[in-house]
Amino acid sequence: MAVCLVIDIPGGQLEQYDAVMSKLEEGGGRLGDGQTFHAAGPTDDGFTVIDVWNSREDFDRFMQGRLGEAIQAAGVPQPNIREIPVHNEARA
Repeated sequence: MAVCLVIDIPGGQLEQYDAVMSKLEEGGGRLGDGQTFHAAGPTDDGFTVIDVWNSREDFDRFMQGRLGEAIQAAGVPQPNIREIPVHNEARA
């Protein structure tokens, strides 16, 4: 089942986010296998990422590989992840 992940990074900086995205681009692409949507933006205390994945397992594999490495290299603080089952996904 598809999942939407709302990933809040308190204390995170957009420069760290940009570093992660650059590292992912160098490693073969910004999205992981099974990822269908990605958006991010600043918040009052850091930044938030919203992703849609075909499954939580797809996200976990990406996190254990390229994404986790890029996050660690950029020094991104520990995220708070909320998982929402996707009931309907529409596209333009």
